[in-house]
Amino acid sequence: MNPSYHRPTTIAQALQLKAELGPGAVFLAGGTEVNNRLAGRPTALIDIAGLRLDAVDRTDSGVRLGAGVTFQRLVDHPDVPGYIKTAALQMVNRNIRNRATVGGHLGNNRSCADLIPVLVAAQALVQLADRELPVEQLVQSAPGLILSVFVPRTERRFGLMNMTRTASDISLIAVAVSLRMEGDRIREPIVAVGGVAAHVVRLAAVEKALDGRPLPSAQHIEPLIAGSVSPIDDLRGSAAYKRHLAAVLGERALKVAVLGERALKTAVDQAGPTVGGR
Repeated sequence: MNPSYHRPTTIAQALQLKAELGPGAVFLAGGTEVNNRLAGRPTALIDIAGLRLDAVDRTDSGVRLGAGVTFQRLVDHPDVPGYIKTAALQMVNRNIRNRATVGGHLGNNRSCADLIPVLVAAQALVQLADRELPVEQLVQSAPGLILSVFVPRTERRFGLMNMTRTASDISLIAVAVSLRMEGDRIREPIVAVGGVAAHVVRLAAVEKALDGRPLPSAQHIEPLIAGSVSPIDDLRGSAAYKRHLAAVLGERALKVAVLGERALKTAVDQAGPTVGGR
């Protein structure tokens, strides 16, 4: 049976339809995940294109990304921060980036999400129809209708790394690190990892171990990261392999955040046959 189709023109109409149609109804944005065999078939589609949630608005305090903004628009728009563009480019290929949206990506909340780790590291806020909350909290709950994401202006440094099986595949592991530096000391680090749990997670033990200290060696930080994640065996890789990837890519992302872009080429050049980042 095909799902029914609805196209509201106001937020109030969209919310009313969701309430009337029940849990089988889903909000439709880019539609790249509607037929995901793991998501279950919806009974109704509520197309939010008519809500015009596709604006990118820059202010002195940050940039607000409408839920309908596509990943390719993130890449192309001059007001989107560079670290967000880098994460958006991790999204499989341009055909998908032309359709996939910020709101759909957050609402789907997949373990291997490319954009969510950097939004967590950027301390971004999600505007829902009835409240605003940090992205970090959103991934732990059923979000409802997402209207926009606010990325605050920041002086934090960022490092991003990911690994895919092919150029057109979703990320197997995605890591985002942000931090401040005081001299040679790391301050207030955030380490967010996708692909190692049901949803993107922050590694609190790693953050605590890094705070107030100089950049550690790979031999010190990789075991700490590996011991802080609990991936599972699945068709995309064994738990041991994903744990190893998270440790290696996490260390490299940290290095990029501390040392800057000049460390990125070195990190990639060091990649072996089973580890990579882009």
